[in-house]
Amino acid sequence: MTMERKYSIGEFAKLTGVSERTLRHYDQIGLLKPMEYTEHGHRKYNNKSITQLQKILVLKFLDLSLVEITEHLQQAEQDISKILVTQANMLEEKKKQIETVLQAIARVQSTVSGPDTVDHDSLLVLIHALKNKEARNRWLNEHGADSVYNKLHSYTEQFELGKEMIVWTTKMKRFIQEGKTTNDPEVLKHTETMVSMMKTVVAPHLDDEAMQQLKNNEGSFEEPNPYLFPSSFNKEEEKFIEKVINELINSKVTLNRNDS
Repeated sequence: MTMERKYSIGEFAKLTGVSERTLRHYDQIGLLKPMEYTEHGHRKYNNKSITQLQKILVLKFLDLSLVEITEHLQQAEQDISKILVTQANMLEEKKKQIETVLQAIARVQSTVSGPDTVDHDSLLVLIHALKNKEARNRWLNEHGADSVYNKLHSYTEQFELGKEMIVWTTKMKRFIQEGKTTNDPEVLKHTETMVSMMKTVVAPHLDDEAMQQLKNNEGSFEEPNPYLFPSSFNKEEEKFIEKVINELINSKVTLNRNDS
């Protein structure tokens, strides 16, 4: 009767294609113990070790964690069919997540392409919005009909994540960082560009009823969920923009009076 072949950790690693470091880790966590240790503490493996490692690698291929693999192998009756069903469902969800991530990456890459610089925080807001697209849409569907203000927000939400708006945001942030005033002609012109762009999105949805509600200041604005709809601007920057818009409105009123 021939003696069973024993393998050193180096031989076993070469035979199986699993690194010595990984084998040591599997030993430390109790997932794959060597058949024995020599008097000098060296690990020795055998053919049963190969069979056990094959099981581990198959389960790892099915995307089970090491903890899940350990629990499965410790069970007296191991039912692989249940694992296949569970893993198939889990991987389908992961597949959807990967597709969503790839779509987000493509969207962001198209946004940053071109000569215009794009603000880092605005890109993170964009990625966050794409990640939570379904939840954002649910919120808009639930609150869009609450008032004319929420309705307008639902129309402009997608526009705010477009490349033009993100480039606009980047430039406005730069104006603020440069210390420009709220009545600076360049700032006012830049803000007017944004207002004009927003009008093209909003105007088609402003019927007579909506216009009347706006004139009468009817309805309340349901503050958007701050987690789902984060702003690219901090509070101080938002106050600055509000002042700029007021400056722009006042300048238009003054201009109209002078024309009259």
